[in-house]
Amino acid sequence: MSLKVYRPHVSPYQNPHFRKWEKEALENIEGVVYLDSPSETPQVLLTNTHFNYDSFLHENTHIRPHELKLIVHPNSGYDNFPKDLIKQLETPVILGNPVRSQAVANYVLSSIFEQFTAIPQSKKWDPLRLWPRETLQEKNVLIIGYGHIGSILNLALKPLTKNVTLVDPYKDLPSLEEAPLEKADILILTCGLNLTNRGLLNEEQFKRMKKDILIINPARGQLIKESDLMDFLSHNPKSCAYLDVFEKEPIDYQKFKGLKNIHLTPHIAGVFENLDHQIIKFETEVLQKYIEFKNKTFNFFHHYHDLLLKNKMKQGIII
Repeated sequence: MSLKVYRPHVSPYQNPHFRKWEKEALENIEGVVYLDSPSETPQVLLTNTHFNYDSFLHENTHIRPHELKLIVHPNSGYDNFPKDLIKQLETPVILGNPVRSQAVANYVLSSIFEQFTAIPQSKKWDPLRLWPRETLQEKNVLIIGYGHIGSILNLALKPLTKNVTLVDPYKDLPSLEEAPLEKADILILTCGLNLTNRGLLNEEQFKRMKKDILIINPARGQLIKESDLMDFLSHNPKSCAYLDVFEKEPIDYQKFKGLKNIHLTPHIAGVFENLDHQIIKFETEVLQKYIEFKNKTFNFFHHYHDLLLKNKMKQGIII
């Protein structure tokens, strides 16, 4: 079968040669044609967070919605797909959560190790060999969100820490209200954003926390009420927060001026050196599986059940 593929946007952090690499890789798949423009009516769209479905159709009036057979969205975020659109969209959307999950998990682990076991620099031999560090074996970890990233962190941290508690009411796990937040030494947010968890961490929850807790958020900025977090950190200098996402982006760094116990990064947790090739690898696999599905040799929708955007909505994790 022939499959015409088109990418409307490339992200600013991607290599200038990304489209060339993507075209070469995808056209190695028998039957795939990589379009340089949407004039020939693509059947598959490769999208990112800049993609707007309605605007795309408005700008390309020759394309009818039923002609779009598949959207591959190799991002973890899907804020640019409004809930009402997902409900009426016939075209399946495959999300790329696995592409960045390892990188985001690495970001979280780096934050933990930097906070508790940063390696000191030594210019001369210390005969006492003192290292007044805290190890993780007495730490209680609370992970909010048991998806791709939460699963990796659970496996990584269980052997290193005293206990890992998972919070995810959509996976038959406790909610935050039911979880032992009072015992948590490390709190990690790895969940999606929806109407029920906006401002999940607020004044009420901060009152339950230890005064020296470590909070890490590489997920979504609006999960935390920033004004309440800032107030908590200012009154509890032994606590610390690592934030990669914010209520409004790009952030105003002046907003956090004066807080010494907060570490800010510009939404980079999922960005890494080999990202472009991992995106292309993911897209290649999805298109190969889709062609097998069309040839009736593969159960595409069963295989990608957890990465289908409509299934995210059914699980209640679409904003």
